[in-house]
Amino acid sequence: MSFITSLFGKKQYVCPFCHEHYTFSAMHARKLADKDGQIHCYYCRKALQQLH
Repeated sequence: MSFITSLFGKKQYVCPFCHEHYTFSAMHARKLADKDGQIHCYYCRKALQQLH
């Protein structure tokens, strides 16, 4: 059951520079990540940090 939760659970990210907040599903976050596993801010293109 935890596998299903991890696939469809929401993950929250914040840009450390412009402080824009994002919420992605785990599957969507994986699609948005670049080859290094980083997701970038839509506005300033800096790497996002995941909120815990």
